[in-house]
Amino acid sequence: MAKIYGSNRVIGTVGKVRHYILPGVEGIVAAECGGPTAEQIKNNPNFARTRENMEEWKGAVLMGKKVWEGLGISARLIVNRFLIGKLNKAMLKVLRTDQVGLRGSRTILLSEHKNMLDYLQYWYYKPFRDVMRCRFEVDTGPDRRSVTVKLINLNPVDQINPPAEATHFRFFLSLGVVCDHRHCQNIEDGYEPIYDHGRMQFGGNEFESEWFPIDAKAIGDKTFTATLPDNFVLADDMTVLRIFGIVFGKMTSEMEPLKKDRGSCEFLGAV
Repeated sequence: MAKIYGSNRVIGTVGKVRHYILPGVEGIVAAECGGPTAEQIKNNPNFARTRENMEEWKGAVLMGKKVWEGLGISARLIVNRFLIGKLNKAMLKVLRTDQVGLRGSRTILLSEHKNMLDYLQYWYYKPFRDVMRCRFEVDTGPDRRSVTVKLINLNPVDQINPPAEATHFRFFLSLGVVCDHRHCQNIEDGYEPIYDHGRMQFGGNEFESEWFPIDAKAIGDKTFTATLPDNFVLADDMTVLRIFGIVFGKMTSEMEPLKKDRGSCEFLGAV
């Protein structure tokens, strides 16, 4: 690896030599262009391990997207903007727990490793407990089909910490379902849900409360419930996601959610 010093700073490619800045290295690094072609990666036996890694990464990304979608519309507007990347990495860890499948075609058994989702940071601007200090209780309904959150003695003036421009707030409670995925060579994504296509209904529901004024005094107990559709078939190879959050808004001619510092949320765990 060559390093260039002097007043003439060249960044980019000149001929077959590329020039770039490498953090922690003094000067500009010069390296010869090259590397395997797409055809070599696709067919050369020397790149078999690379192809296996690429195939499994496709499955992890697909599964991460499914979890992201399962959090619900309200949550996706306020969760950590870097969450999707962290979800992809978490799903890759889940995939690697499969000790039965062959490398390059292992199954993503999230239903057996739900705890992988507990270690991620879902909020972005502020932790939910810093924004909403009201005590609440969480109850999982029978057969994992519902979740209920009960706020105890809600008093916004003392318990809600809003951004400066907010005039109102509301709560949301989301319930989403993600199925385990298996490898399939005959599709572009490389992975598909374990359940058959006859059971591929959308599984999820989202509850939104009314808007409450920021300066409201004692409101009392409030109970919110989200329930899966009656016709949804919930199986053991499916994971139910629960997330509870708060959204801030501003009253102008009508109520508008804030475009920045919109709120916060807390992941209630997967069951």
